[in-house]
Amino acid sequence: MASYKTLLIPLIQEILVKEIGEANIPPLKWTQVSSTGYKFLVDIGDFTQVVTVEFEQLKSSVEKQLYFPPKYRQLDNVYNVGFDVAGTETQFAKTDLKTLLSILSTVVDIVKDFISYINRIDGLFIIASPKELDSKDISQKSNLYKAFISKQLQSIPDFDFDTYKDGFILIKK
Repeated sequence: MASYKTLLIPLIQEILVKEIGEANIPPLKWTQVSSTGYKFLVDIGDFTQVVTVEFEQLKSSVEKQLYFPPKYRQLDNVYNVGFDVAGTETQFAKTDLKTLLSILSTVVDIVKDFISYINRIDGLFIIASPKELDSKDISQKSNLYKAFISKQLQSIPDFDFDTYKDGFILIKK
């Protein structure tokens, strides 16, 4: 007899293919709170949590070396995109799939707004964070980012998509 885990894997894969393949989950309502900051609310279980999205301009060559591969390090106006749920990046990993995809859809919508709001952007970098603060295991979350966001980013004109380390890069064409 097959274990529950073995039986669930095809079901989970089918759900992921359907949700990510269509990438049509509508974004949540968000608010711009500063020139580089956004917030929105998301229901996680019995609680409503605040999600904060921040764009940090990377100015030093050391920062660019951390986030970008050598072929993109000469770019001038690049930003790291960070977001957290309820004040912690690890809370994001504790959400269910539908909520997680709603959060990602909203982050992509915010990225689109930020790109249209800031006159000149050469590149953006978003990296997955670990499930637990001391953990290095980000592969599941990172793969979900890449699959879902790469599908959504296809609708952003004048930008190409690339990956580096455990994150992804949006580069101006």
